[in-house]
Amino acid sequence: MEWKGAKYTNYLLSILGGMGEFTYLKIKVANPPNMVYFGANPKYLLDDLEKIIGFKQEMLENKVFKNTFPKLKEFIDSGQPVVAGALDMYHLHYYKDIYLKQHIPIHYVLVVGYDDERSEIYVQDCTFSGIQNISYSEFEQALNVNVPGMSKKNTIRTFIINGEPPSEFEIAKIGLTLRAGKMLKPPVNLLGIPAMRKLAKEIFNWEDEGSFNHLITYATIPPHIPKTFENSNGMRQWKSNVLKELGTKYNMDNWLRASLMFEKSGELIKDICKAAIARDKSIISELIIKVADIEEQAYEIIKA
Repeated sequence: MEWKGAKYTNYLLSILGGMGEFTYLKIKVANPPNMVYFGANPKYLLDDLEKIIGFKQEMLENKVFKNTFPKLKEFIDSGQPVVAGALDMYHLHYYKDIYLKQHIPIHYVLVVGYDDERSEIYVQDCTFSGIQNISYSEFEQALNVNVPGMSKKNTIRTFIINGEPPSEFEIAKIGLTLRAGKMLKPPVNLLGIPAMRKLAKEIFNWEDEGSFNHLITYATIPPHIPKTFENSNGMRQWKSNVLKELGTKYNMDNWLRASLMFEKSGELIKDICKAAIARDKSIISELIIKVADIEEQAYEIIKA
């Protein structure tokens, strides 16, 4: 969006696309069988942003790397940045705690350049402020991942943005109202506030270690089992910061009030992760109900 002249506050598009929300999946044959996500499936994230902002996507997926990579270079040569992913973070050397240690195939980066002599691509990764380099060989391995329901192997996207991008306030107002509606009254009860209350009841049936570890991993930025829990707030700090900044900038009292609530729910999610480490089902259930109550009120305020 900045490439087309727009300037939006950090993490606004992530939040408007559904990061910092809640999904609870139960699939008996999956590993683990219970999966909690505090983010959004990027396929649906981008679909929602299309509605809010009005761009169109051009996507290549499920082809061999040797055919995809030249097309990526063509986009870069024509001045079009490319979103690549899902990527397996196992192959991203700049994530020191994950690199060659843990397979996490859910990451996305913005490819902004390449160098054939060095055999490197250059990316913007939202976790870091500077440009990161990735070797062609590791980029190929990272991109060669199939995540059912999320991303096929060797997927890249670029975007068609016609005319003036909408204003920050315009997309914030439309997008936050959309998000509130989806969290309060989702189409299925595996999403949003109903999913939180469902999990609070069903957590007592969890028996496998992997489900608890999954909950902790995907509440943490970047996703991993942490040694400390300061970044295990389910992306609520992103949401709180966006609402605080925009509420102050545009004199929106309801956004400022909701910001404080998400800051509080983020602290509770840290405690949920601590309880999950201890496998304390009662505490997890109690805290999830508190998060659901706080966030239900916050979304009602945003929607008003």
